[in-house]
Amino acid sequence: MTLRASIYACILILGSATAGRAKLRIEPPTGNIDLNEDKVFICKVEGEAEELRWFDKLGEEIYPDASDRFSLESSEYDLQLLIRNAQVDDNGVYKCTAEAENGDEIERSISIKVIQRVTFDNVISNLDFDESDVATLDCIVTGIPEPTVSWTRDGQDVTRQDRFQKLENNSLVIRNIQPSDAGIYFCVGRIAARNEQESKSIAVKVNYAPRLISPAPEVVFTWLGNPVNVLCSVESFPQATFNWSHRGQELGESANVSIVANGDVSVSVVEVTVDSEADLGEYICNASNRLREVSRSIWVKEGGFPSAPQNLTVEPHSTTVQVSLGKPASDGGIPILGYKLEWKSDGAEWSSKMTESETFQIVELEPFTLYQFRAAARNGKGLGEYSKNVTAKTLSIREPDRPKLTTSTEGDGNAYRIYFEDTESGGSTVLRHNIKYKAEHAPEWINDTVNGSHSYLLKDLEWATHYQVQVAAENRISESLETFLNFTTPEQPPSLPSGTHFYNRSSFGTHVADLYNPRRLTFTAHGGRPSRPTELDLHDPRRSTFATHSAGPSQPTLLDLCDSHRSTFVTHVGQHSQPAIFSYL
Repeated sequence: MTLRASIYACILILGSATAGRAKLRIEPPTGNIDLNEDKVFICKVEGEAEELRWFDKLGEEIYPDASDRFSLESSEYDLQLLIRNAQVDDNGVYKCTAEAENGDEIERSISIKVIQRVTFDNVISNLDFDESDVATLDCIVTGIPEPTVSWTRDGQDVTRQDRFQKLENNSLVIRNIQPSDAGIYFCVGRIAARNEQESKSIAVKVNYAPRLISPAPEVVFTWLGNPVNVLCSVESFPQATFNWSHRGQELGESANVSIVANGDVSVSVVEVTVDSEADLGEYICNASNRLREVSRSIWVKEGGFPSAPQNLTVEPHSTTVQVSLGKPASDGGIPILGYKLEWKSDGAEWSSKMTESETFQIVELEPFTLYQFRAAARNGKGLGEYSKNVTAKTLSIREPDRPKLTTSTEGDGNAYRIYFEDTESGGSTVLRHNIKYKAEHAPEWINDTVNGSHSYLLKDLEWATHYQVQVAAENRISESLETFLNFTTPEQPPSLPSGTHFYNRSSFGTHVADLYNPRRLTFTAHGGRPSRPTELDLHDPRRSTFATHSAGPSQPTLLDLCDSHRSTFVTHVGQHSQPAIFSYL
């Protein structure tokens, strides 16, 4: 289709100074009309003029009801041109004229241009193809002027890929389409001259035959009386249907079969209850859709007991041993659940301990005594064979092993609590812990002893200082080797002022509060006698107590050092006093 655009023309003929006073105006001033739409153009007179007339693009006068698509309506001051069902052939320059008072003709022209916005025709919004097909996505796009067309997916131009091509008719061709090509495609039409863009989405689905998903166990072990799940996983579109068989017979509706689907992935699960050997054997899974069927075999076999644990080692101490072992060479096809360890001295019965760990400790043994140790692994079927006996002799009574140390900070950060744990007493009860510590720059150690406790508090330490700590455990035989610990205290926090004034609206007197020595903080009671706090806890004000003039405690319900007006105190008679001013000196 060939479009011809005409040039706007505006001509005003002035015959005299009097005629120049009249002029014409056309509304709207631009002549764009959407294809197949109706539009009115109004020619208005400004001044004195008569005989308003409209002329078409060929210069021929348009008369009222001249045709089905062109008509005129007039009033005293304007003449309206109505164009119905606008077509491209209507493009051109149209003119409105009038006769001025002096008889001269005045005129105004407008260039009418029929346009079409980006339009999509007969676009199918949902398409599906079979894998490996040549897929064609049709998109008929029209507009005036003719739009350019592009294809995108996930915001990217798909025609830059080898298997994608845009044809001359703007259709998109995808050769050897794959499941990964499924998604939402956009056909985009654009008219650059008007900066106009529209798009149409097309959802593409790709059908493909079931594919077995690996890994999946081809052999499943169980034991008589124990149910076991047999799984078959496939990926396909449309979703696959499953059929199971065992020993040549299809599993009926009574079989406990469930299917879990997530997108294109489907998993069929059969719960097999092994009541007898007849329930063992090959289970065949058939998964199919309209494209193809795939099969997989899963064998259900009876598992065995695990073999003996490997590398059993025993590290003896005075009253304890540390045991470690390796996993058995065979778990019998069933996961290992734990281990059973047994030990005994000469002439004694076996003692035992169950554990899930491969390293563990046996305690409360006799010192300087010969013991035998053995271990067996346990799976769902039961306990396997024992390892070979390992002989070890506990040590004689001796000094304890080094204690293990951990720490935590307390208070504002210049107090550290040291916790100690005794791993081996040496065959004799640990009586005490000997502690010494010092700041790194200090010439001498500070020594102390802890009896009957498993922690020690280092307090009033220097700020921003590196400390060294040594702790030894002691039993009736001797003292252990020392365990070393180093830590650094933090920087000192901002200091609170050395004194604070309280002013109370209930006629309390004014006294200085020494926040470095809270027991010096005093308040004047109603009778003018000072009261002395028995405790002032600045970290938890609700723990602070005050003695009033009658020696009864008062409990602050709130002590807010940042906003004194929020602080309240309960007196011995239950009355509240409210500090009106709380100021730092």
